[in-house]
Amino acid sequence: MKLLHTSDWHLGRGFHGTDLRQSQQEMIRVICAAVQEHQVDVVLVSGDVFDRALPPEWAVRELSSCLRSLREAGATVVVTSGNHDSAVRLGANRELIAAAGVHIRSGLEEAWTPVEIDRDGERLLVYGVPYLEPQVYAAELGMERASHTAVMTEVIGRIRADLSQRDGARFSRAKTRAGSEPSEAIENPGSGSANDAPPRVVVMAHLFAAHGQASESERSIGAPAVPEQTLEHHEESVGGLAVVPLELFEGFDYAALGHLHGRQRLTDRIRYSGSPIRYSFSEENQHKGAWLVDTQLLDDPEAAVTGLDWSIGRPVKRLRGTIAEILEPGTVEAFCEHFVQVVLTDDQNPVRAYQRLRKVYPHLMQYSYAGAGLTQQAGSYAQKLHEAQSELDVVAGFLEHVRNRKPTDEELQTVEAALEAVRSAPALTGERA
Repeated sequence: MKLLHTSDWHLGRGFHGTDLRQSQQEMIRVICAAVQEHQVDVVLVSGDVFDRALPPEWAVRELSSCLRSLREAGATVVVTSGNHDSAVRLGANRELIAAAGVHIRSGLEEAWTPVEIDRDGERLLVYGVPYLEPQVYAAELGMERASHTAVMTEVIGRIRADLSQRDGARFSRAKTRAGSEPSEAIENPGSGSANDAPPRVVVMAHLFAAHGQASESERSIGAPAVPEQTLEHHEESVGGLAVVPLELFEGFDYAALGHLHGRQRLTDRIRYSGSPIRYSFSEENQHKGAWLVDTQLLDDPEAAVTGLDWSIGRPVKRLRGTIAEILEPGTVEAFCEHFVQVVLTDDQNPVRAYQRLRKVYPHLMQYSYAGAGLTQQAGSYAQKLHEAQSELDVVAGFLEHVRNRKPTDEELQTVEAALEAVRSAPALTGERA
């Protein structure tokens, strides 16, 4: 079978106040086209289908249309809920639509009840683990300590127990994998024809796994994530326990993870698909797309898993430098159609910098000044007030404080004229004009 691993669609999300509806509709079309082009048998969507618990109506309609298209293309679909989704709303009527080949895993006990798929003599077991908030589910699992690692350890243990009870679920392939030992909990209990091949076993999960790299656009789930840096699992802190160790997924044929927005290979068999489009400037250099998995080749996962590269929606670009550098014609031509973040480094904050930048970069989303003027200010604004010799000095000091540059001669003349007008105005008598 061929599997398409995708996640983090975030239908209904914007980009710094800009509507992404058209880009997300394009994303859906690209996913459906890939399923047809590669004759995908199973689509795995590992959480965060929507961006919020109450998605806009168009996003709900878009998902319904997408699921219908995937089924018309012949693919079985397995969807898990993520930390952005409402598990109850996403999973509504899941028992009914499962009969149509769309399996939504949004409840706890469904995590260790696999979707069983048989095609062309091959068996596949897909365990879809929804996002499990530890404070909500630890007690239900009979656990005293609530952490992502503890909850996932318990759930994975129950998955292994389910596998151990299944006829033919021998996991014999694990014995031949280099550097991997078969789990004692998944040994073949006995019967089954000698000609029966053991099923391929896939686990889906929505979490922060060790060695994963974060982005700005992911909502925190307890891990102290810094954008574009990786995190490790450790037992010394709650934040470390929010990072799930990769050892939990050893022995499975493939782990299809969601939550982190960059497409990432943690091991040959443990991967994040990432979001198909960019949702923050920290994703500027991330690979976007999905993973295509050929289950017949999974004894050699490096050969079995192929990255599908997609370029969907408007690209993003971070620009840092002086205003002259950023307004250089070649730079403008290259990035004028991107979503742009600009950080200026001039010695003083340039006059009308934002307006000049916005004129040539119509999709300027973020602008800030980080030049030497920030550190060249002589003391605090309170000190400037103390040193002021006139009302003009007070206003000029304020303008410099809030704009990180001294006022121009023209601006000083305007301020002086306004002050003079106030000085020469008749004194107020308390009567209303």
